[in-house]
Amino acid sequence: MSGPAGSHGGGRSGTVPRRRRFPGHAIWVGVLGFLALLVLGDSPATARSYPNIFGSKEISSTNWGVHTTAVINWMSMLKRWANGTPCAESNTCTTKGWQALVAQVKAVGDPMAQIKLANSLMNNPAQHPYIEDINNWGQTDYWATVYQFLRKSGDCEDFSIAKYMLLKAAGYPIENMRIVAVRIKSLGGIGHAILVVYQGNKALVLDNRVAPVMDEALVRSEFQPAISMNEQFWWVHLPGH
Repeated sequence: MSGPAGSHGGGRSGTVPRRRRFPGHAIWVGVLGFLALLVLGDSPATARSYPNIFGSKEISSTNWGVHTTAVINWMSMLKRWANGTPCAESNTCTTKGWQALVAQVKAVGDPMAQIKLANSLMNNPAQHPYIEDINNWGQTDYWATVYQFLRKSGDCEDFSIAKYMLLKAAGYPIENMRIVAVRIKSLGGIGHAILVVYQGNKALVLDNRVAPVMDEALVRSEFQPAISMNEQFWWVHLPGH
């Protein structure tokens, strides 16, 4: 996503982010039209049962051919990631330190401890400062692989992707994780991305703006989700009651 992560109630930079366009801006225009993409391309798929996040209703799909920016960017990142195939060392990509990070998270054993450690390792501002896509890649919205993130850091979705891939590499099930594109209600609807990790029926929020892993129930009123995804499904989120 373009624009700074900023800070609100314990954020990293101590500044309020300027308004930015939400990634995949088209997903916010015309819910009926967006649902038609699901139906025309593929019937809504059946995923595991998840508790609703942020008071939304959700519809799952495996139609990866939809023309919405978030899904396109996710698929492009996965293609470049190539399931963790090492990249050629360059000024935009490095594998250095990756296996050590994976080993650290594996070593703590307990799933909740793994989640907290992955969040802490990637939220380290000394090693991973927040950098806007336009400054990092010359594009308004670019989703980096972990190896690109390790070399150049990134913005909110890049932090979320790095945590997702780190937990996956440590053995955490991908069906229990999602990258979620949201709007932050308290900041006037600014676009943002977070990682949601499920522990049983509890959803946990990993946000690059704040250090702790947060219970979704405690920040439910803060976020308005639009779309979420992992490597099995993607979901469109509709307002709940």
